Amino acid sequence: MDSAAAVPTRTDNPALSAILIGGFAAGLADFLFASIKKTLGGGAWTDPWKGVASGLLGRAARDGGFEMALLGIALHFFICLAAAALLYFILRRLSWIPRQPLVLGVIYGIAFLAVMNYVILPLSAIGRPIYALDQIHVTAFWHIVLVGIPTAWFVSRGLGQSK
Repeated sequence: MDSAAAVPTRTDNPALSAILIGGFAAGLADFLFASIKKTLGGGAWTDPWKGVASGLLGRAARDGGFEMALLGIALHFFICLAAAALLYFILRRLSWIPRQPLVLGVIYGIAFLAVMNYVILPLSAIGRPIYALDQIHVTAFWHIVLVGIPTAWFVSRGLGQSK
């Protein structure tokens, strides 16, 4: 018996595909936005990613080199993928949450921002929220567009396919 025939060559798991594609799409959109915005503002494209690494390592990450930016990028994509998985599992359990990608994207984008800014960041090595309250509406808009809607689109489609 050939054991190679029993090993699947691709995944037919719509949940896993939805989580991976949704998390990666959100991570890539936010990565490009933050990097380009920082560069156009006169900074280095690596600055936002050193900032992400500083949540784990503190101020030393901001003073570090390219390796700190790579750590921040890896953490950023991990967070986006983990959040997409969390969204998927929440939607599987709570049927009252809307499944329409646009509505879900708005809810998810705002929730993602609120949890990151007011729970995760204060508990991290950064120790405080980073988005000013007087500009939170602008940040929320971009979180909805770049993170909420792409993740919601793929996760809601994957949820529909896995039933």
